[in-house]
Amino acid sequence: MRKLRIRASLVAGLAIASLVYAASWVGADNERHRLKARLHGFNEVPAVSSAGSGEFTARIRGDAVDWELSYEGLEGTSTLAAHIHLGQRDVNGGVSVFFCGGPTTPACTPGSGSFSGTFTATDVIGPVGQGIAAGELSELIAAIRAGRTYANVHTDKHPGGEIRGQVRNDRDDD
Repeated sequence: MRKLRIRASLVAGLAIASLVYAASWVGADNERHRLKARLHGFNEVPAVSSAGSGEFTARIRGDAVDWELSYEGLEGTSTLAAHIHLGQRDVNGGVSVFFCGGPTTPACTPGSGSFSGTFTATDVIGPVGQGIAAGELSELIAAIRAGRTYANVHTDKHPGGEIRGQVRNDRDDD
């Protein structure tokens, strides 16, 4: 009887340990899907002196990415567009998805604004020259997870981009 109780306790302990271990992996996987970028002028290529700043957050969930973008203090009188580009830090790349100012997105608000939405494969426009064809969400997500995308906001004062931030895992330091 005593051996049976010891075995039952051992089995119960192993079961609890397995559940705790599995829960830790679920938490780590969930964090792997949360992304952020802090946007500043000095992150632009070439660097831009701007009082503007912004924040981009996103969460990958299967075949969609939920996102939020906010910006403030932009120096341009007109905000032209905001989007995600394919490109590593200190390198400019092509546009993949518009947040505002695109053909199927709302107009950007001048100076400051806040936008949110979900993008899917139908929103991915490229950049074809960098190996991501229109509609290739899985390719874009692979680039996002590799830290090879950035979000930026373009204005009439700085048409190449006034503020920019590298998109990375939410747990990474700024």
